[in-house]
Amino acid sequence: MMKTTLNRIAAFLAFAIGAMSVVSGWRAMQGWDPGYSVLGWLPVYNFGMGILTVLIPAVLIWRMHRFALPAAIGTFSLHALVFLLLVTAFREAVAAESISAMVFRLAIWLVVLGLMFFARRKTS
Repeated sequence: MMKTTLNRIAAFLAFAIGAMSVVSGWRAMQGWDPGYSVLGWLPVYNFGMGILTVLIPAVLIWRMHRFALPAAIGTFSLHALVFLLLVTAFREAVAAESISAMVFRLAIWLVVLGLMFFARRKTS
């Protein structure tokens, strides 16, 4: 019971952060001006990863599939890689708001991973 609840919360968080990325990426790609400079490729990344997150890790986590944890770790790792790219190679061009959004995304994924690890320990 507790395992299912923890995984469902993790799946909901993954779905929510993915949906937020879809909406913000789509709006930025359609020309919405958030009031700060946005790197041209970043909305495309956010939109694409948002779609993938909603369709793959969120669903796998909800179903407690054996590939849920690898998918979640992969998603977190890709976001971490892009974050490192933003703060190194693009540090002069990226807006502070974009960095904050990526930090928020990484924090949510850490919570998702924490819930999943805790759920796994509950069954061991």
